[in-house]
Amino acid sequence: MKFNIYAKELTVTETMREHLEKKLSKVEKIFGEDRFISMDVRILKERGQYKLEVTAHLSGIVVRVEEKGTDFYLAVDKLADTFEKRLKRFKERKSIKHKLSVREITDSLSVPEYAEEEGSMITRRKRFFIKPMTLEEALLQMEMLGHTFFVFRNAESGEVNVLYARKNGSVGLIEMTE
Repeated sequence: MKFNIYAKELTVTETMREHLEKKLSKVEKIFGEDRFISMDVRILKERGQYKLEVTAHLSGIVVRVEEKGTDFYLAVDKLADTFEKRLKRFKERKSIKHKLSVREITDSLSVPEYAEEEGSMITRRKRFFIKPMTLEEALLQMEMLGHTFFVFRNAESGEVNVLYARKNGSVGLIEMTE
C-alpha cells in the first residue's frame, strides 16, 4: 500500500517506515487497494510523545484516525487497529443502514485545501467545496472523520447545517437560515 509520510521534529527511519507499511497493509484486505485514492500519515514528536494521524481518501469517504503514545511502534499498532475497526464499521453501516451508492457519497465529498499561517491567531485554514448531502450521510462522514462536529449543506433544505457531538453522547444539529 502506498502512502505519504509527513514527519515533524523527527526523522523517520527505514525500520519505522517498514512497520507502518506492515501494519497499514492490513486495511487493504477490507476494501482493496484500488478503493484508496490517497493516504497520508503524519507523525509529530513533542515532549517524548509520538502523535500519529492517518487520513485516507477512499472513493466515497474520508477516514481519519489519530493516536498518541510514548512508544512509536505501540502507537502504530493502536493506530492500525483503530483504523481497521473504523473502516469495518463504515463498510458495515454502508451496506446495512445507509445503502448509499459510491457515486452519491463521492459527489458529496471534497478534498480540503490547507494553508498554514504563521504569526497569526489563526494557525490553520481549511477550504471545502460543499455539496448537498442527507443528514444520514453527514452523520456517517462525521463519524468516519472522528470529529466532534461536521459542516454540510442539507440536501433537503439547501441550507448550511452543523452536526455536533454533545457531552451526553447524543448528536445536535444547528440549522442556519439567511
